[in-house]
Amino acid sequence: MTWRARAAAVRPALAALVALVLFAVRPAAAAPRLEPVAHTGRIAVLAEPGLERIAQQLADGGERALRDIAADLTDLPTPRAIEVHLVRDAEDLASVAPAGRGAPRWAVGVAYPDLGVIGIAARRGAQIIDTESTLRHELAHIALGAALGARAPHWLHEGFAYQHSAELSWDRMETLTGMAWSHNIIPLDELDATFPRDELPASRAYAEAYDFVGYLSRRGRWEDPSDDGDRWPFRRFLREIGHGADLDRAATLAFGKPLHALFDEWRGDLGGRYLLMPLGLLGAFAWILCALLLGLAWWRRRRQNRRRLAQWDLEERLRRSSEPGSQVNVPPYVPWPGEDPLGHEPEDDDRPTGGPRWIN
Repeated sequence: MTWRARAAAVRPALAALVALVLFAVRPAAAAPRLEPVAHTGRIAVLAEPGLERIAQQLADGGERALRDIAADLTDLPTPRAIEVHLVRDAEDLASVAPAGRGAPRWAVGVAYPDLGVIGIAARRGAQIIDTESTLRHELAHIALGAALGARAPHWLHEGFAYQHSAELSWDRMETLTGMAWSHNIIPLDELDATFPRDELPASRAYAEAYDFVGYLSRRGRWEDPSDDGDRWPFRRFLREIGHGADLDRAATLAFGKPLHALFDEWRGDLGGRYLLMPLGLLGAFAWILCALLLGLAWWRRRRQNRRRLAQWDLEERLRRSSEPGSQVNVPPYVPWPGEDPLGHEPEDDDRPTGGPRWIN
């Protein structure tokens, strides 16, 4: 092999090595510069330049949200001060997180309850984010962390935050429907370990946590569906945990059953709701289809009636035109024989004499 052939064979490897070195030594993207721009009550917002209006809205709404969240955490500690980091894009959340913490790549908001710090993004790529709803979600994490400390499991954190963020996701409903139909529900003891840092695997865990905690908040003291409890049992459940009871003891005091029995109860409720949902949607689709078909049939029948009336009208006109006497025959012009007495006007000399005539 000649030296030119050897050089040609080595050249691609050298190019790849140079590209790898350049990629490794490239400077890291600088973190966005945050400035304190809004402060209301316990909420202080640091934001990128240009986000001052959103920051002020978050500061004003955050204090109100904290008061609403506190209604579920009676007789428990509350957060004293909360610092919100507002960035323009979600990819910068990790760079403004507290040292050594980071943030999930797919997150648009992240809370650090032990530090009282929240990170929020105004958009994720081209998607505009509802920052106020995100803030309420993260504030619920902060408030629950202050009230229960490390005693609150991850699934309770996520479910409680969902209760206060007013989020509605069709994707989450689809996930729960699939879990109900496939009976692929994550056991309660394994639920905390199924919150990975990747978005898709975590969706099942989040959906299950949201729905289970939502069921607890609606259940009431007894199994009777009409006993909604006005959230009192759910609030007592949280208060007992905050005062040192374990999850089973708190559930028994608040709901009359240990936590695993409540989980089995929720599993049956989930099947009743989401197994019947496709049937309900199918029934609704059938009704809509029937309504469309009836409307189409009515429109078609009306169109046929109009055509039939027009045909009848045409036939009636043709029938009348073909009847004897229905047409007027104008006789031809025949000139007057001889001199026409009306052919000329009488002259003044032709008027009769004898004086005027009187007419009474």
